[in-house]
Amino acid sequence: MNADKCGNHTFTQVRREGNICMYRRNRVDNDRLHTVEVFVTRVVKAGSPLPGGGTVAEDYEQYPGASSFGRTAWSTGDIKGGELIFERLLKKQIAVEEADTNETELVPVARVVQPKGERRALNWPTVPFTQKDLAAFNHIDNYKEVYTDLQRALATNHVRVCEQVKEVNRGRAAKMFELVNVPVAA
Repeated sequence: MNADKCGNHTFTQVRREGNICMYRRNRVDNDRLHTVEVFVTRVVKAGSPLPGGGTVAEDYEQYPGASSFGRTAWSTGDIKGGELIFERLLKKQIAVEEADTNETELVPVARVVQPKGERRALNWPTVPFTQKDLAAFNHIDNYKEVYTDLQRALATNHVRVCEQVKEVNRGRAAKMFELVNVPVAA
């Protein structure tokens, strides 16, 4: 899980007493300890409003968000430090700010629009290709960058799906595309 945009991690509960929890956060790529997080859980009640107008269907415990750290959650680099914080929370030696569930914070929302630069024109292979092949053919490292162009070409019938190829026991089948109208160079 890439909870805070700093890489994929697994969260493992190490200890819990009442509503005080300690989690070990390991990196997925090498299983090394990233941090230990100690926090006081917050229960979100059924019927609480959700963004977009819905409501929470049933009570659930919420993992602390970034704004909770330093108030109801703490992070440390090792298990010993986590144990110390956990014990101090149990003994009420650390002040925990209570969340006011009736308090609503209004945050102004500004739409951020990237200025439209010139769109790059893709070069299209004349032989059947996958999305990854199209990216490589255009010297683009991330094949996801050509997705929109490929979908637009499909919608305008410039390319079509000619077959699907599935590697043995490996995920979904890759779509092979081909040009419908190959422009003739003069």
